[in-house]
Order: sequence, then C-alpha cells, then structure tokens
Amino acid sequence: MAGRMNHRFRNHGALLAVTVICLGVSAASGPGATAADRLSIVSAYLCLFLLGVALAIGPANAIRKGKALVNVYARRDTGIWAALNGLLHFFLANVLAMNYEYLGIYVENAPVPPSVPVREALYLWGTILGYVIAVLFIMLMGLSNDWMVRKVGLKWWKRLQRASYAAFIFTCAHAFMFQVLETRAAVWVVVVALVTVLIIAGQGLGIAAIRKLRDGKPRAVEPARG
Repeated sequence: MAGRMNHRFRNHGALLAVTVICLGVSAASGPGATAADRLSIVSAYLCLFLLGVALAIGPANAIRKGKALVNVYARRDTGIWAALNGLLHFFLANVLAMNYEYLGIYVENAPVPPSVPVREALYLWGTILGYVIAVLFIMLMGLSNDWMVRKVGLKWWKRLQRASYAAFIFTCAHAFMFQVLETRAAVWVVVVALVTVLIIAGQGLGIAAIRKLRDGKPRAVEPARG
C-alpha cells in the first residue's frame, strides 16, 4: 500500500513539475498583457498531449504483453493532469474568447478565409464542444480514485472511463476548429493532427495485439498496480 502511494506521489510530482515549468515559461516569455493568452494556448496543448499519453499507455502494454490493463495508476494520474490543464484552458478561453472583441477579430471581420458563416459555425460548435469536454473532464476526475472503483465496480468503472475516448476526440475537433478560426501556424495544426492519428493508430494496434495473442482464449485482464 505504501509503495503504491509513493509511486502515485512520484507520478503527480513529475506531472506537476512538467505543468508548472511549461506554464511558467509561457507566462514569462512575453509581455504581461498577453500572458493569459499564452497560458490558454499552452494549457490546451498540455491537455491534448497528456491525454494522448494517458490513452497510449493501454495500447503500449497490449502490444508488449497482449493483455488489456483495466486499472492503471500511471494512466489515471496522467489523465488527471490532462483534465486539470484542460479545465485551466476552459477557464482562460472563456475569459478571452467569450466577448465581442474576439468575435469581431476572429469571426465577423477576419480578413482571411473561411467565410463569416463558416466561422460562426466553427465558433458555435467549438464553444459547445468546449463545455462538453469540461463536463467530461470533471466526471473523469471524479472517477479517478480507488473509492469510485470499489463503489461502482471494476466493470462499470471501466465503462464509464471510456468517456476519455470521447473527450479526446472532442478535444481534437475543438482544437482544429479554433486553430482555423485563429489562423494558427501550420506547425500547430500538424502537431494536433499527428497526436490524433498516432493515438487512434495506437488504439487499433493495441486491439489487434490482444486479438492476435488470445487466439480464441478468454481475454486476459490484468488489474495493474502502477
């Protein structure tokens, strides 16, 4: 028990350090007046990256061992910090983007394609997805503890945790929408696209590895400890 808690403390310490360093560097890298905008952007990419890492842990294990991990602390802890960064971005983005100034610059009077109707649709659906993602993150954080595993049972806990896949897909779609709106540099579009493709491909490879190994045998489920 003590060893498991120490392992989780190390996980959270490392993830806290990564988050603080990235956000601290972004806040200090330019004028104070635009710090909130930089923090919003960096927290969004941290959220996407950490969520991708969390979702990659299961397939990576499946490819190595051919077993489906159900309760993995490393995956759970990484997901918590993905959600925390996502909720920070949600708060900052609402402050920065939910106003007439933002609408005027990026929606109604943008000097580059796409057209205003398309921009209005991107803004509307991107904003709706942002709220849906925030709700999913709050739910997933509420599930990320041993008490909830015992309360709902491992089978139902795992089913509820699959909302993380929806959160990832919605996060990628939300990112693409606002990158088009804000005409972000192509490199960031490529980063989002690569993370999306790699995670989806990894899930497929993990499923294929499990199916190949079992060859008609009952599926092996390993409740991992860390």
